[in-house]
Amino acid sequence: MNTSHQSSPPSSPSLSQPPNSAWIPWLLVMVLFSALVAACVGFLKALDGTPVSGALLAAGAAFGGTALLCLAVVPVVQQLRQRG
Repeated sequence: MNTSHQSSPPSSPSLSQPPNSAWIPWLLVMVLFSALVAACVGFLKALDGTPVSGALLAAGAAFGGTALLCLAVVPVVQQLRQRG
């Protein structure tokens, strides 16, 4: 009688859930904040009399700049937490 016990390999905990799953809400906050800044910039440019294409271009630049700034703050905060 040949009984082989095949067990599945242990699942890695990092595959099921990342160690720090709090980054998803923060990413959502960053995107929403960037969208708010972009909407404000686009609205102000439209009030100034800028054509729609110019207002959309300014809003896109504001969104990209704000998103990059928010994403750049994350490593800085992590470094400051490790120091203290």
